[in-house]
Amino acid sequence: MWGFVSKLGDAHAVYYALLNVTEDRPRIGLTLSIGPWWDGTEPSQRSWCHIDIRTQAEKYDFQIKDPRESNFYPWERGGRPLTPEQASANGLTHEIQSVSKFIVQTDPAISSYLDETEVDTGGRRPREADGPQHRC
Repeated sequence: MWGFVSKLGDAHAVYYALLNVTEDRPRIGLTLSIGPWWDGTEPSQRSWCHIDIRTQAEKYDFQIKDPRESNFYPWERGGRPLTPEQASANGLTHEIQSVSKFIVQTDPAISSYLDETEVDTGGRRPREADGPQHRC
């Protein structure tokens, strides 16, 4: 599934979320690009990362992973891929975590999956994953 996040009325982030249904515990592979996405912007103005999201006793665990683990690597349109170290060095860790938490809280399909209830797909068209590898 995919979506976007707006900030102050502009497209601020685009994400792809793959729900890993083959494991015992819910896990999402979230590929997240942060930066301007409106007309006239370039990928060089954005950065992206891959995040593993899991549930742990009453909370969610967010881990920035190597971007090569993303089903969408090398995702040129997403901008510059960031390793966990690069995200930290560029001061983007807080923004990545903030946007990721917002997505988990506001995307009903993601939150219902992580809460281990029936996945709420209201407003979405069912389709196969966009990438050829179908993993997260």
